[in-house]
Amino acid sequence: MHARVAAIPLRTLLLFGFVLSAQAQNPTISAIVNGASFSAGPVAPGMLATLVGTNLADSTPKPPCATSGGLPLSCNGVSVLVNGNAAPMVMTLSTQVSFQVPVDVTGTSATVQVARQTGGQTLQSTVTTVPVAPTAPGLYTTDSSGRGPGAFLDSKGKIVDVSNPARPGDTLIVFGTGFGATNPVVNSGSPATQVSRVVASVKVTVSGQDAAVQFAGRAVGQIGMDQVNFVVPQVPARADAPVVVNVGGQNSQTVTLTVAPPEPAITGVSNNASGAPGIQSGSWVSIYGTNLSATTRLWQSSDFSGTALPTVLDGVSVKINGNSAAIYYVSPGQLNVQAPADTATGPVQVQVTNSNGSATGTATLQTYAPGFFTFQGKYVAAVHADRVYVAPADYFGGAAASRPARPGETLELYGTGFGPTTPAVPAGQIVGSAAPLTDPAQLHIRIGGVPATVEYAGIVAAGQYQFNVVIPVLPDGDQPIVADIGGVSTQSGLLITIKN
Repeated sequence: MHARVAAIPLRTLLLFGFVLSAQAQNPTISAIVNGASFSAGPVAPGMLATLVGTNLADSTPKPPCATSGGLPLSCNGVSVLVNGNAAPMVMTLSTQVSFQVPVDVTGTSATVQVARQTGGQTLQSTVTTVPVAPTAPGLYTTDSSGRGPGAFLDSKGKIVDVSNPARPGDTLIVFGTGFGATNPVVNSGSPATQVSRVVASVKVTVSGQDAAVQFAGRAVGQIGMDQVNFVVPQVPARADAPVVVNVGGQNSQTVTLTVAPPEPAITGVSNNASGAPGIQSGSWVSIYGTNLSATTRLWQSSDFSGTALPTVLDGVSVKINGNSAAIYYVSPGQLNVQAPADTATGPVQVQVTNSNGSATGTATLQTYAPGFFTFQGKYVAAVHADRVYVAPADYFGGAAASRPARPGETLELYGTGFGPTTPAVPAGQIVGSAAPLTDPAQLHIRIGGVPATVEYAGIVAAGQYQFNVVIPVLPDGDQPIVADIGGVSTQSGLLITIKN
C-alpha cells in the first residue's frame, strides 16, 4: 500500500525559505540603428549606435557608463562584441544598449553580439550581421527622437528654436554621428582632445539651398559625436526649414530648423533730395539698407491721426537721435522719413525697428542741409505757373507733359533742408499754412552762374520748401543750377533746361 503524499501549498514553501526564481532569458537583438537618427542601415567607423531588443540588460535603470577616461568595454555587466571584440559602451537598458562602433572596423559587414553577465552566468544573444559603410550620417534632434527639430546651436552657444530662430547669414552648429574617419584619428572610446576633421566631403542644404560649411569634424570633448559648422543661406523664413547633411555622398535624415526673416541692416543715411550725408531737423531723409521693411508702399490717409504724420508704417518705425520720425515710404531697401525736431548738431544715431529686429546707423544733423528735389537725378524739380513740369519737351514721354523754362518766367522749385522758418513749422505735423525762411537773405540761387531773383522761399508742406524763382537771361540749353544757404550748397551737377 502506497503512502499518500499531500501537496505542499506554495505559501508553506515560502515560509520555509524556498524561493522560486524564473530562468534568466538570453538577450535578443531586433535592430541596430544610428544613435542620433534611430534609422536602421549601415554602421560607420566611430559611430554611436543603439541596439534595440529584449533582455539586453537589467530592467533596473542604470546611469550612463562613461568615465573620466572615456567609455568602458563593459557597462553594468553588458558587453557588445563587434567582430568578436568588445566595443566601447555608452549606456544600457533592458530594451536598448548604446555603444560606439570601433574606429578600426573595415569591410562591408560586421558581426554584432550582446553578452550579459547576470547571476554568475553569461548570457549571449545570437550573432547579428550588420552592413558597414565609410559614412552613415545621422543628426541629433532636440527631443532625442531622431525626428523634427535638429540639435542646432548658434554662435553664442544657445539652442536654436522658435524662441531663438536662425537667420540667413548666421553661423550654426549641428551635431550628429556616423560621419566616418577623421584626421587625426580619435581612438575608440576616447574623447576628441583636439580638432579632428572628417575625412569625407561634407555638404549641408537648408530648404534645398547649399550652405557654406566652415568645419566638419569630431566634437571636441565628445566621444563619437560629430559636428558641422555652417552658414545659413538666403532662404525664405519658415518654422520648419528642412536641413540635410550629406557626408561622403550619404544623406542624413531630414531635420528641421526655424529660420526667421533676416534682421534689418542700415547701409547709409542721406538727404532725400541731394543724397548728401548731412540732414536737418524737419528735412526729408532717405535710409538705405536691407530688410528694412517687408512691404513697399507710401503712406495713405488711413495712416494719419489728426494732424500728426504717421510714425509707424506696416510695423516699421524710425528714431533719429532717440526721437520718432514720421515715415512717408517703406520698402525693403529704402525708407523715406522726416527728421524729427531736434536742436542737436553733429553725428546722431539712426535706428530702424521692425518685427524682425532693429538696426542702427549714423547721420549728421546740421542747421542747414539744403538739397533740391530732382527729376531722375538730372533736372531740378520745378513747375511752370500752369503746373507743367520744367524739363526738355517730351522728357517724360506720355507719362507727363514738360517744356523748358523761359528767361523772365517765374518758376516754382522744390527742395528740403533749407533751415528755420518764421513761424517755426513743427516736424511730424501737417503744414497748415506756408512759412517763409527766417533769414531769406542768406539764400542764393544761381542758374548758369547768374544770380536769380527769389520772390518767395519757405516751407509749404511737411519738410518741403518752395522757391518762386525768376529765370535770368540765359542762352538755350541745359544750364547748371545751385543754391547755397548758411554756407552750405545744394548738390552739384543739377540742371534746368532753357528755351528762349
